[in-house]
Amino acid sequence: MEQMTAAGGAKLRVDKNGKTKRETALTRAETSAAKAVRVLTVPPVMALMLATALFLALGKTAFARPINYFEAVFSLTLLPMLPYALCAAVPSMRRKGRKLERSLAIVFSLLGYVMGTLFAILGGGTRVELMMYLTYLISGALLALLSFAFRFKASGHTCAAAGPFALLTYLVGPVWLAGYLIMVPIFTSSLKLKRHSVAQLIAGAAVSVGALFAAIGLTNLIR
Repeated sequence: MEQMTAAGGAKLRVDKNGKTKRETALTRAETSAAKAVRVLTVPPVMALMLATALFLALGKTAFARPINYFEAVFSLTLLPMLPYALCAAVPSMRRKGRKLERSLAIVFSLLGYVMGTLFAILGGGTRVELMMYLTYLISGALLALLSFAFRFKASGHTCAAAGPFALLTYLVGPVWLAGYLIMVPIFTSSLKLKRHSVAQLIAGAAVSVGALFAAIGLTNLIR
């Protein structure tokens, strides 16, 4: 129920939470913006950005053949997005909420990362392809370990953003360091929606950057 209160000679409507109508509208707009940021920065979307940026910037140095780029889109983007579509379309899965969605996303993502790594090793992929897939595979394995074994929900969003920009900086140039500015809205939106703590957000970013260094070392051993 709304109440009336006077302020500076004017009457303002105040809801049961003590907020004016303008404040309530502003809060709703901030929440909608935070949700939009999280949708646009889910790991599959960031992976699509990475694969496309590498394809456009490095060409055959990144992907041996055009079909290899589409293999990356399938294994890093389409397959990991399948759980989101399933949970949205199947009522029984949707009722189980984000916990099921997150668990399935980790499993399907790991499956895609393993497939991509096999594409690179067995299909004559470039060093760049192998490095990219190994970064995702190691990151995914570490996130799964933290989530399932230690019950620590490191942020997949910060992991998905930090890794690609670190890889692009390493392979293409330092101009890609500017991409880390995306961490500001990711941190803000996650905290606004209470999806992660600061420690979980930092841990997610650290996982992917650490995975990149491990992937570089493994790539040098394999190739």
